[in-house]
Order: sequence, then C-alpha cells, then structure tokens
Amino acid sequence: MDIFKIAAIALCGVITASIVRGYKTDFALYIIIATVLAIFGYILYQLTSVFQFLGYVYDRISYGKAFFPILLKVLAVAYIADFVAQICRDAGENAIGDKVELAGKVIIFYLAIPVMMSVIETLTKLYSS
Repeated sequence: MDIFKIAAIALCGVITASIVRGYKTDFALYIIIATVLAIFGYILYQLTSVFQFLGYVYDRISYGKAFFPILLKVLAVAYIADFVAQICRDAGENAIGDKVELAGKVIIFYLAIPVMMSVIETLTKLYSS
C-alpha cells in the first residue's frame, strides 16, 4: 500500500533530522524540507490516476462543464496553500503560514466569482419569469 511507502519516507526523514539536529540545527530543517518535497512528489505521481478519473467524469457530464475546471483549480489552490502553510509552520514561521492560507482563501474566492455570477443570473431569470 502507498501509505506504507509514505510513512517510511516520513519516518526516515524524521529520524535523520533528529540525529542531524544534535550536530547542525540548520541542516535538520533542510532534511525536513527534502522529506516533505519527496512525499509531495510521490503524491503528485499518484495523482495521475485521480486526473484520469476526473477526465472520465468530465467526458460524461453534460451540464456544468464550464464549472468543472474552476472546481479543479479551487481544489488545487486549497491543497497547495494548505501544504505550503504547514511547511511554513513546521519551519517556525507561523505568520507566513497564516498569510499563505489567507492568500489561498482570496484566490479561491476570486476563482469562485464566475460560479457565483452564474447562480445569481439563474436566480434572476427564475424570479423574473
């Protein structure tokens, strides 16, 4: 199972960082960042099957195709913002992590504007008839 591989990478990174922290504190942070990036790379590789499934779903839906790419962008922004904010917090930079999350929320709101406008337009048409 993939979770065992991810757990093994994480445990190796944590143990190595703990050992190195006793000698060079700065290098421990680099090991943690490298471990996180390795896990993220593995996750991205695994996402190919998810994207294939989403392509399958996209091909079969008839209504709302314009909103499907927006949904994917919103999900991508949410995951990336959360991931980067967690890395910032792990590095002890809580303020930067909070600002990354705020930026992600603003970008998600911006991406959702076409969906909100469509809903308002549809409601306006329903109430005017």
